Amino acid sequence: MEPDPYEVLDDWLKRAPLRQRSCDAYRSEVNAWLVYIGARVWSADRDDVDAWSAVGARPRTKARRVSSLRGFYNHAQTYDAFIDNPAERDLRPCVTHLPPGRPALDDSQAALFLSALDHYRGPLPQRTRALGYLILGMDLRAHQAVAIDLSDWMKDEHLTARIRLKGGNTETRSVPLPVAAAVDDYFPHRRTAAPHSFPATGPLLTSSRGRRLDSRTSPTSLMRAVAASHPLLVGIAATVTSDGLAATRSPFAGA
Repeated sequence: MEPDPYEVLDDWLKRAPLRQRSCDAYRSEVNAWLVYIGARVWSADRDDVDAWSAVGARPRTKARRVSSLRGFYNHAQTYDAFIDNPAERDLRPCVTHLPPGRPALDDSQAALFLSALDHYRGPLPQRTRALGYLILGMDLRAHQAVAIDLSDWMKDEHLTARIRLKGGNTETRSVPLPVAAAVDDYFPHRRTAAPHSFPATGPLLTSSRGRRLDSRTSPTSLMRAVAASHPLLVGIAATVTSDGLAATRSPFAGA
């Protein structure tokens, strides 16, 4: 028996670690989708999602609609593993297309930025370097890098990291060796303070007081400080953003 989509929606939003504003936005989008797709909710395909999400939508709106459906269908698969998720990741517009403008670096600028990270001597330089390598080297948004806990940093045969996605879902990604090395260099300098963090548990990236690093202003401020420290990047330092770095082609692709 197929699950009731409205029960799935209620259960997903009850369990998802989202702020109330995000829950309300996701509920609105999924409710609109359920009205649109009707009885075909469990047989919809990517063309249906693409058509619905694009109607009258700017890129950011389409991105939110696709993310909403992706989270909803991922949760539906916990009810029935045979339910397909028609909201495929590539239907969501790339971050480089989302307003306001967040310019990505070109390959030569990315190489210069890595050099700037390696030579940065501002406050807590090892943490800033690790943060920059995570964002630039793994195409992570600032909030994704800051959300990583020590328990998400997993060493088996290959180093992987559990990354949080919109909608409360996660995925496991391989960590390029240069990124792993930057984080390893940071570990001896990581600040901890109970009950916010401990030597073996808690957030990976911490503030000087041992709390989780703020994801709204700190990352971009730090990345701009890094750019401003390099004579060939100082002219663009004020335009550097964490999202722009995340949209930059990783220098370690395939590493």
